[in-house]
Amino acid sequence: MWNKIVWVGILVTLLSSCSSKKKLLKEADLKSENELVIKDNTREAKKATLRNLFLTNLSYSTFSGKAKMRLDLGKDKFDVTSNIRIEKDKRIWISISATLGIEVARVLITPDSVQILNKFQNEYMVKPFDYLYRFASPDLTFSNLQDLLLANISVNLLSDIDAVNFKQDPNSVQLDGKLNELDFLYKLNNNNRPYQFRLSQLSKKQLLEANYGEYAMASGQEFPMLLKMIISDGRQEIKTEINFNKVTFNEPVEMPFSVSSRYKVIR
Repeated sequence: MWNKIVWVGILVTLLSSCSSKKKLLKEADLKSENELVIKDNTREAKKATLRNLFLTNLSYSTFSGKAKMRLDLGKDKFDVTSNIRIEKDKRIWISISATLGIEVARVLITPDSVQILNKFQNEYMVKPFDYLYRFASPDLTFSNLQDLLLANISVNLLSDIDAVNFKQDPNSVQLDGKLNELDFLYKLNNNNRPYQFRLSQLSKKQLLEANYGEYAMASGQEFPMLLKMIISDGRQEIKTEINFNKVTFNEPVEMPFSVSSRYKVIR
């Protein structure tokens, strides 16, 4: 059973991959000092809107977060602890611990590779980054993984300005579009930070939905302490809830990853 949770937990974190003293932001506080006004969907207007949206993305060199994570596989539900560390555009490091704080898995992702230590089964797997395309679209990039975990708007998804559309109401901004076979949707609060992100590929019946909540101030930036995700491929649906309890930005991070001879290598 733990072998199952290890691998599912890793994949959910990959495709999904503020302490209590931080000030929680209430709905009434979610008002932007530079309120975004969308006048039309002309090409120049959309470019101007995107420039403003990208300014609200988190600015960081490193990230470190500790969270409680619940996995819902339908009949089976598991509670684990995850530590996530990011060195922007270079490395994503993830540690997953089970009951009593026993570490069961460790992951190291770079733009070129994915390495996984299954400590429960003493297995080590190393794959090229495109290994993730078994579970997601080939349009997925290392940068997208970072953005998904930190609730940033992905620049590459919006590269085709003609395929992006904007809608606005008094409480939110919505942008949707298409990149190759991927359909995407962002819903943003009044501070232009995402509260929902959807990514789908109809031809493969794949869906990823991320819902962000409980925004808090961390290092002067808005960060969602709650992340709820749904991943579906038409046959199985996986739900996960990640509750961050500690988050830091721009501090030195360690990413220990060594493989002893007792591990069986899986290629």
